[in-house]
Amino acid sequence: MIIHTLGPKSTDSYAAAKSLLQSEEDDIVEYPSFDSLLHNLEQLKGQHVLFPVAFKSARRDYGWKEFNYDYWDKIELVNVFQRKTKPMLLIKNQQHTENTAMIHPATTIFLKKYLDTQSEQTVVRFTDSKYKAWKAFCKKSMKYTIISEDVYEKEKQPEHTVEERYEPVMVWCLYKIN
Repeated sequence: MIIHTLGPKSTDSYAAAKSLLQSEEDDIVEYPSFDSLLHNLEQLKGQHVLFPVAFKSARRDYGWKEFNYDYWDKIELVNVFQRKTKPMLLIKNQQHTENTAMIHPATTIFLKKYLDTQSEQTVVRFTDSKYKAWKAFCKKSMKYTIISEDVYEKEKQPEHTVEERYEPVMVWCLYKIN
């Protein structure tokens, strides 16, 4: 079984796909965004794609629900399962130069609730994965991001503080492309 999903290996999607591998012939193909995976869907006949129900495009108003309905006649739902996401951290850069947050759209509710409790106005920008959000946050000296705890632990900086931690359960859908 070949599973196509969001990469890199640090993503929850990759970890969920890895949990489905059963033999040496099974493999995972990583994509930089779900949008790029969807762009290649026609070439994946007979193979599998894995989406979290929280999938939301950073580029357009499109998510898991739209995918499920848009491709209903080209996909077969073969497995639905749940597992906790990797622990996620809301990180604040105490030395930020931009009053901006860079996050994955699926994590918006966490940041929104936090900003509401702080009565804070921050510009929110989106990218294709938590890992890409982390990289932009570091490079551009932004104020907030949400990143998987394991990535943060390897790359944290002294000016970064952990404001909140989340570990929700995610529902995953494995489809076969017909």
